[in-house]
Amino acid sequence: MYILDNILEILQKKKMTKKEFVTKLINLEPKVGFKAETPSQRTIYLYLQGKREIKADLIPYIAEVLNVTEQELFNTSSKTRKKCFKYFLENASKEELEDFHHFINSQIYNNVNINYGHIIMNTPVSNEKIERFIQLLNYAPANFLDKVLLRLEEYEKLKDLDI
Repeated sequence: MYILDNILEILQKKKMTKKEFVTKLINLEPKVGFKAETPSQRTIYLYLQGKREIKADLIPYIAEVLNVTEQELFNTSSKTRKKCFKYFLENASKEELEDFHHFINSQIYNNVNINYGHIIMNTPVSNEKIERFIQLLNYAPANFLDKVLLRLEEYEKLKDLDI
């Protein structure tokens, strides 16, 4: 029922009534099921009440009515993102992992400035962040820790460089 919860939450945020939603959805004339028929108002209200399962065929239409991406209709909690991330890391191709690695590196380097001949981090790191980081390291796989150590050692070398 996560998708329904997210739809209802989006409706509330956008101050859109269920009646407005149903009308806009029907006006798009979505085709669902084997017969490719537009669901009735009653059926859509049953979806919104959680009394019928929302058909996957409707997802693009619902996203269009709500002016959101299809992904936004699904659960985006921290726990769900972690599961997706873990799945990605375990199942990604070498090329995908390399692309991800380059993306992460670009994000890290975007947080580094060269200022007055020294490399400094844009955001100061609080003791609280460091303590939380250390706590979370208990959950990291060994190969991740090796990569983090290498990266931190690179940063250590950078801090003493005069440019």
